Amino acid sequence: MWNVHIVIDTNSASELATGVTTLKTYDTGFPGIKPTVHDTCRTYEQMTYVKKWCEDNDAIYSRSLGSFKKMSIIYEDILRRSTQPTVVINGDCVFYQDMRGTVVNKWLKGFLMPQGEGLKSLAFPDYKVVKEAAYSDSLTFIKEPEKVWNKVQLMMRDFDYNYKLWADSFVVRDGYVYQEPKGFTLPVWKTESESFSTDDLSKYDTIKGGGQYTVIQKDLTDRGETALANTHMTYVNAAIAEDWPSIVGARTAMYLT
Repeated sequence: MWNVHIVIDTNSASELATGVTTLKTYDTGFPGIKPTVHDTCRTYEQMTYVKKWCEDNDAIYSRSLGSFKKMSIIYEDILRRSTQPTVVINGDCVFYQDMRGTVVNKWLKGFLMPQGEGLKSLAFPDYKVVKEAAYSDSLTFIKEPEKVWNKVQLMMRDFDYNYKLWADSFVVRDGYVYQEPKGFTLPVWKTESESFSTDDLSKYDTIKGGGQYTVIQKDLTDRGETALANTHMTYVNAAIAEDWPSIVGARTAMYLT
């Protein structure tokens, strides 16, 4: 049986609805499993909602204050403390089917975002930015958390403790800027990871940005991607209205087009 950890982090009260869709559809995705819900306590509205949800659903409530409210610190702490198969979920998922039976053959499994063009570099405007393939942190099944954590520790020793799992890293070379996103990137975890199958992906979807969707909106608008920004808002509005069927396809539209 999986241990489930949910991390809730929203920017504002107006973004709460899109940052707790995981909680609203949790019983569909993981029925019968008592989760631990990590609350960054970013806003009063978020804290109130998450505490009430935990009380109503017999979940374990864990709050993070001060410097510990960073999602990166929460993720690292979950990984460091885990000894059993663990699922880590952001607040931006929508579940349509039971995912308890997800088969994981390697150390970890998730939705693999393909390699693509990154954001234009301000320091090197004439360079092409390449964003390496990486697993989305919205939903990750970690079958072997102790092995994963041991590898993280080895990499930290290799790189004089400058390696950070939950921070982007960059290499500038020969007209290119190579961006390695935070979390589990394919170049680093290729032999220990596997991507979700088509069947796995059909059981849930994701609202990009979730409780921080305004950050995505600003980014898309600043880059002149008006059509994609409008598409994104369509899914955001569906999440606010709890119109779950209308969110099907959100992940494909925002990550694979």
